[in-house]
Amino acid sequence: MVRFSYNVAQHLLELQASDWTGMERLYVDGELVSRKFSFSPQSEHRVRLHNGDSCRCQLLYDPNRAQTLCRIYHQGKLLTSLKHTEPSRFYNGYQLLLLAGLSCLLLAYL
Repeated sequence: MVRFSYNVAQHLLELQASDWTGMERLYVDGELVSRKFSFSPQSEHRVRLHNGDSCRCQLLYDPNRAQTLCRIYHQGKLLTSLKHTEPSRFYNGYQLLLLAGLSCLLLAYL
């Protein structure tokens, strides 16, 4: 699970993403405002803050650097780009895929 937190116009944004389940959640001041399933290396959440301002969060995975980026835009302007490095992210995903495949083969054999 990757978590990014940032204050935008006196509102706390928290983006959570899991590479295991594909679930992404965006919270504003502790309230869930956006969620989706995504296994894509890029996704986006658009919300209106309580004061009416528009906000956009981009989640990007860079396999060359083994890091996840979260870009936060407020009123169309880039505020910040947050980074989270997790070198074993896709390796763990492949382990799960291999385990699932072997389980299916075993069940088919029985």
